[in-house]
Amino acid sequence: MNVKETEQRIRELLAERNYYRLDYEGEWLDKVFAAYCQPHRYFHTLQHLLSICESIRKASWDDEIMASQLLITALFHDVVWYPQDHDSEDKSIEAFDFIMSRLGNPLPTKVADLVRQTIKATETQDTPTELAARFHQYDCQVIIRGNYVDLLEYEFQIFREFQYLNMVDYRKGRSAFFQRFPKRFPKCKATIDFLVEYLERRRPRVGIYAGTFNPFHIGHLSILEKAEKMFDKVIVVVGINPAKNVQRDVKLEKILPFHEVVYCDQLMVDLMEQESKFCDVTLVRGLRNGYDLDYEMNQLCYMQEMRPGTQSVYIPCDKRLEHVSSSMLNGLQRFNVGNRDNIYYPKKYDYYGQSIEEMFG
Repeated sequence: MNVKETEQRIRELLAERNYYRLDYEGEWLDKVFAAYCQPHRYFHTLQHLLSICESIRKASWDDEIMASQLLITALFHDVVWYPQDHDSEDKSIEAFDFIMSRLGNPLPTKVADLVRQTIKATETQDTPTELAARFHQYDCQVIIRGNYVDLLEYEFQIFREFQYLNMVDYRKGRSAFFQRFPKRFPKCKATIDFLVEYLERRRPRVGIYAGTFNPFHIGHLSILEKAEKMFDKVIVVVGINPAKNVQRDVKLEKILPFHEVVYCDQLMVDLMEQESKFCDVTLVRGLRNGYDLDYEMNQLCYMQEMRPGTQSVYIPCDKRLEHVSSSMLNGLQRFNVGNRDNIYYPKKYDYYGQSIEEMFG
């Protein structure tokens, strides 16, 4: 089912149980759907939203009021999802309040409060109300009722969403979740034991995309996106000459807020050896032409002699981007180009810095 078909199916389900007569034909719903389609999402997506809505239809459809409340909660519970900020639930509630106010606050005060409580409760899987208890069953259904194939897909999607973390912190955080979840859902212990073993035994395929990236431009982003189709995760490594007093480039972390960015002032083979503790690592390099390839092959010889078994892949850039280079962009900065060089800088994740009003207004 493609995006348009998924959106249409969700609209149909919302319309079937619209006890509070919300305007589901309004532009605001398109903006909510757009939020679920943000490129950093792999599990908390439009498809996840649809699966919850379909589960509500199967289990709670006869109670029109409860079904309507569950659907509204589903629609807003992950409308803001930034895993690194730790306040997605609060931001989702803020988005809910903002949109409801624009619609003239059509929900009774008690119902709006129930929706807010349920969204907030998803942070720790608490069940303070019947609405929250029912909703958590649907929101967590892949863990509660999923088969092993579903569980493996779910765990991979979560891994991709948290790829901004290094492997040590990711494993630590995931282990904490696995310890907490069975306390709320004891019947899931066998499932959690399976996921714990998977976490311990799995070695993700990780690409090390290295360069100076001074600055990071659309050509670099194109290589990164291609590499992400080849690897479970790609770490962006910024090489720093230890002989120079180079400041950390915070611009890159703003451009790539959902990726792990590492600043390296050591040999690349030493960094790869460190990262290989929990992963199978491969060096990723972008190529613009044959001259780049000759240089990279010489560099690979050195690395393989210092670290036998070092693997690398070379990804050619798109023909339309061959002319874009960091040196060219640095040259343009010497002139008053009137921001005309903005077309060469990535804007893929610019939505991350937007306010609730900018996203949904």
